[in-house]
Amino acid sequence: MRKFFILICGFILYYSSSFAQATIKGKVTDNKDGSPLGGVTVRAKQSGSTVVTKEDGSFEIHVKGKQDVLVFSYIGYATEEVNVGTKNNFVVALSTEEKKLQEVVVVAYGSQDKSKVTGSVAKVDGKEFENIPLVSVDQMLQGKVAGLQSVASSGQPGALQEIRIRGTGSINASSEPLFVIDGIPANTGDFSRNTTTANALAGINPNDIESISVLKDASAASLYGARAANGVVLITTRKGRAGKAKISVDAEFGYSDPSYLNNLGKPLNRDQYTELTTEGLLNATGGDTATTNSYLDALGANNGHNTDWLNTVTHQGKTTQFNASVSGGDQRTTFYMSGGYFKQEAVVIASDFTRYSGDINVRHKLSDKITVGVSLNGSYTDQTTPTQSANFRSPVLAAYYLRPYQHPLNPDGSYDYSTADFEQIYNPLAIAHYDWTKLKTTKLIGALTGEYNILKGLKFITRYGVDYMSLEEPSYYNPYFGDYVTVGGNFTNYYTRVFNWVWTNTLDYTRDIDKNGNLTANLKVGYESQKSNEYAISASGNGVPELTTLSLPPTSNPIIASGAGSDYSFASLFSNLQFNYKNKYSISGSLRRDGSSRFGVDNRYGTFWSVGAAWNIDKEDFFPTTDYVSALKLRASYGTNGNANIGNYSWQTLYAYGNDYNKLPGSTPSQVGNPNLTWEQNKPLDIGIELGILKNRVNIEADYYIRKTTQLLQNVPLSLTSGLGSYPDNIGSLENRGLELTINATPILSKSFRWDLSFNIAFNTNKVTELKNDADIISIPYIIRKGQDVQSIYTYIWAGADPQSGGPLWYTDSTRKTTTGDVTKVNNAIIGSASPKGFGGLTTTFTYKGLSLTAQFNYQYGNMLVNQWGFLNESDGAFFSLNQDEKEYQRRWQKAGDKTDVPQYIAGNQTQSNTLSTRYFYKGDYIRLRNVTLAYQFPRSMMNKIKMDNIQIYVRGTNLWTKAFDKNITFDPEQPINGLNDLQILFQKTVSFGLNLNF
Repeated sequence: MRKFFILICGFILYYSSSFAQATIKGKVTDNKDGSPLGGVTVRAKQSGSTVVTKEDGSFEIHVKGKQDVLVFSYIGYATEEVNVGTKNNFVVALSTEEKKLQEVVVVAYGSQDKSKVTGSVAKVDGKEFENIPLVSVDQMLQGKVAGLQSVASSGQPGALQEIRIRGTGSINASSEPLFVIDGIPANTGDFSRNTTTANALAGINPNDIESISVLKDASAASLYGARAANGVVLITTRKGRAGKAKISVDAEFGYSDPSYLNNLGKPLNRDQYTELTTEGLLNATGGDTATTNSYLDALGANNGHNTDWLNTVTHQGKTTQFNASVSGGDQRTTFYMSGGYFKQEAVVIASDFTRYSGDINVRHKLSDKITVGVSLNGSYTDQTTPTQSANFRSPVLAAYYLRPYQHPLNPDGSYDYSTADFEQIYNPLAIAHYDWTKLKTTKLIGALTGEYNILKGLKFITRYGVDYMSLEEPSYYNPYFGDYVTVGGNFTNYYTRVFNWVWTNTLDYTRDIDKNGNLTANLKVGYESQKSNEYAISASGNGVPELTTLSLPPTSNPIIASGAGSDYSFASLFSNLQFNYKNKYSISGSLRRDGSSRFGVDNRYGTFWSVGAAWNIDKEDFFPTTDYVSALKLRASYGTNGNANIGNYSWQTLYAYGNDYNKLPGSTPSQVGNPNLTWEQNKPLDIGIELGILKNRVNIEADYYIRKTTQLLQNVPLSLTSGLGSYPDNIGSLENRGLELTINATPILSKSFRWDLSFNIAFNTNKVTELKNDADIISIPYIIRKGQDVQSIYTYIWAGADPQSGGPLWYTDSTRKTTTGDVTKVNNAIIGSASPKGFGGLTTTFTYKGLSLTAQFNYQYGNMLVNQWGFLNESDGAFFSLNQDEKEYQRRWQKAGDKTDVPQYIAGNQTQSNTLSTRYFYKGDYIRLRNVTLAYQFPRSMMNKIKMDNIQIYVRGTNLWTKAFDKNITFDPEQPINGLNDLQILFQKTVSFGLNLNF
C-alpha cells in the first residue's frame, strides 16, 4: 500500500510540475502583405496547450517556461516553430512561398507536417475545384496528381468517372481507389440499375471541398488495410475558422459544344452518300443501272431530304451554377454553411443533370478538454440519360448511321416514327419527345464527432458517420413506336436505397521522449466498424395510356414486382507509430487487422502492415547553407494492403429462385462459392525524393515504385456437367512498376508580376506474372497473357486494300511478312495495350496585379483505342443502307493502282473486310486544354471603400482545344480506361462567365 501511495504522489508531482506554466501573447500575420491571420493553430510542444488565433491574428497561450516551443500551423502555409526563450510577446509571419515541403497535409486518420510524412501523398487544394463547369470532383482530378489517371466513361453529365492510381491492380475485382470523405469510407461508383451511367460522387458540390489528399504507397495508405490496394483518396470538406463571419457568393453561366469532331469521322451528307451508295450498287450488280436506281429509290434518294443527323441530335449545351457560403466563429465555436445549385444540359438531346446541395459543419469547444462537432453534406440530383452504345434508341447511334434521306418530321410537322422509313433505328427526336429515363438521387453524408483531451498529448476521438443514398429511376416507353410498341408501351420504376454507417474510435498520443523535445513519438490506435445495406425494389408493366404527360402512368399488365437486398460489413483494429528526431529523421509503422463479410469463413480476417522512413537531409549540419538547394528529403516505404472490391457473396454457395415447376416456387444452384476465398494482396515498394531549390521557389518530387499484386480473384472453369461454368478462387498475380515526377515552380516573382508553373508525368508498366495453368484469358479484342499488360489488345492485323483488285488484305501473323485476302487464314496478334505508357498534366498561371491567366493541360500517350462499332459505318458496303463516314468515302479503293487502307465499296459486301482488326484501332495520344481562366480581381483599396473583401470576374474555357496525334482517329481521343469507343454521349467544350463576391 505504501508503494502504491508513493507512486500516486510521484504521479501527482510529475503532472503538477508539468503544469507550472507561463502565459505569453502574440500575433500571426501573412509575410506577404502583413495582414492578420485568424484561425491559425498555435500549439506549445511541452505544455500541450493549443489555441486558435482571433480575427486580428492575436493569441494568448500557456507555455512550460522558456524551454517550450511554439508550433504555428495553417492549411496552405508553411508550419513555423519558434523557441519561447525569454520573450513574452511574439509577431510571427507565415509564408506561402515555401509551403510545398512544409505544409500540413491530411493523411490517414489525421493530419501531419509534410516534412514528417514517410509516404507518397499528393495534395490538391480545394480552390482548384471552385466553379469548374464539371459535375463531380473526381473529374476535376484529371491531370492534377502524378500517377492518378482520371477518365470519363461518357459525356453524359453526372457520368461515372474511372480512376486508376499507379495502374490497373486487378483482373476481376475493382481497380478503383477507396474514397474517404471526412473520415467516412464511402460507397462510390454507379448504383443506378436502369440509367445509362451515374456517379455517386456527383452528389458532392466541389465548391464545398477544402482539400484532397491522394495516398499512393504502403506507408500512406495501408492504415486502410483491406481496401487500400488501389490507393486512397481523402476528401476533406470545408470547415469554419475563428474570426469575422465571411460570406461568399458565386455565379457562373456557360455554353457548350462538342469538344472534338474529326472530319474523317463525320457522317456523309446527301450528295456524298448518294455517290458512295450508287458506286457500291453498281459494283455489286455489275453496272446494272436499273437495279441501282431501284435500290436508291427504295432508300429514299428521291424524296428531297438532306438531313444532317449529327446536327439534329446535338445542340448548344448550357451550364448554370450558383453557390453561397458563410463561415466564421470564435475561440469556442466555428461554423461553415453553404448552398449550391448546378444545372448542365449536354450537347446531345435528352441528356442533362441538375443538383441542389447544402453543407453544414459546426464545431464547438465545450471545455478545454472536450470538443464536439457535427457535419452534414446533402444533395438532391435529377439526371436525364439517353441510351448509349449500339442501341436502336441511342441519339448518337442515330447521328452516325441514319441516312440523310430520312427526316425527323412529317410534312405536317409531327414526328415521323414510321418503321418503314427508319428501319431499326428509331427517330431520335421522337424518342426524346415521347420517352424518358430519369435518375433522382438523394445523398446525405455526415458525422457526429467528439474529442476528449485526456492528458497532455493524449486525445480520444470518436466519430459516427453515415453515408446514405436513395435512387429513384422511372422510365417511360411510349405505346406508339419503339421497343415496346407491340405491348402497348411500358413503364418501369426502380427504387434503390443504400445506407452505410461507420463508427471510428481512436486514441492519439504524442510524447516528447527527451526533455529538449528533439525526439517525439506519435502513437495512434483505433477500432472501426462499418456496415452497408442496399435495398432494391423493381416494378414494371406494359400497356400504358396514350397520355405522355403523366409522371407515373399506370400499366394494364404488370410484369415485374420484386425486391432484393444485400449488405457487407467490416470490423477493424489499427495502429500507427511514428518517431521523429529533430525534424531530420522520421520512422513510421502501421498495422491493421481487418475482418470482412465478403470473404470465406476460413479467410475472413487479414493483417496488413507498412513501414516507412524519411530523412530531411537539409536539416543536417553538414548540409551546405546555400540558397540554391533549400530542401532535400529522401523517403522509402514497403508494406501490404488488400483489395476487397468484389461481390458481397462471392464466397457463398447460392441458390436462385425463379425456376418454378408445376406452379410452385423452384430454385436451382446459381453459384458454387469458395469458403477459402480471401483478399487480393498488394505489396507496394516506394522510393521517393523531394527537393526544394532557390528557397523552395522550385519543388521537385520523384517516386519510383514497384507494386506487386498476388492472390488475384479469377473464375476457374468447371465441367459444364456440373451445371455451372466456373467458381472463384485466388489464383494469379500481376505487377505495376513506374516512375512519377512532379515539378512546382515560380520562375518569376516580383512585386506586381508572378508566374507559377506545375508539371507532372507518370510512366507505368503493367505485367501479368501468373495465371491459372498459365492459360490465356481471351475476350476479343483483349487478352490476358502471362508476361503481357493486363489490357493487351488481341486482334487481326489489317494490311489495307489490294492495290490491283481493291479486295481486303490481312497479315497472316505478327511478323507482318505475309498477307492474305481470306480472313479465315489470319491469326490474332497482340498489337498494343489500352493502358497508357505515360500521362500527366501541366498548369501555368500568370498574375499581374489583379489580373490572372491560368491554363491547365492534360495528356496521355502509348495506349490504343478502338471504334468497336466502326464495322457499321466503315463497312465497305456490308451495311450500305446505313450512313458511312468521311474516312470510308475519301479513302475507298476505286481503280487499279490505288494505294489505300479502305477496300472497294460493294453494296452487300461479303468479303468480311469489316471484321474487327487493327483497321479500327487508333493511337490514344492526345493533349487537351482542360481549363483556361482569365480573371480580374478588383484592387484592395477599392474593396476597403465599399466594405467588401473581394470581387472577381472571370471567363473560363473547358476542353477548348484538343490535339489528337493520330490523324486517322474518327472520334474523341479521350475514352474510357478500356479504350472502347462505344457511341457515348459526346464530350463537350464549354465557355463560361463568372462572378465571385466575398464579404
